[in-house]
Amino acid sequence: MENINLNEINTILSDTLRKVISKEISLKKASMIAKLASTLSKNIVNVELKDRVEFLEQALKTRR
Repeated sequence: MENINLNEINTILSDTLRKVISKEISLKKASMIAKLASTLSKNIVNVELKDRVEFLEQALKTRR
């Protein structure tokens, strides 16, 4: 299974908002989607930051 990226999360949230406006889904369902998307996006950012820090640490070690 392929990971979801931040652009896909933005698409999901935009689609959810459109569905709420057109009354295709309830606010309760939209709220749950938003909470999940928020948690996932924070996790993605944290993983990306961790990867960057590890890369920089490795680059500094090889320069010494």
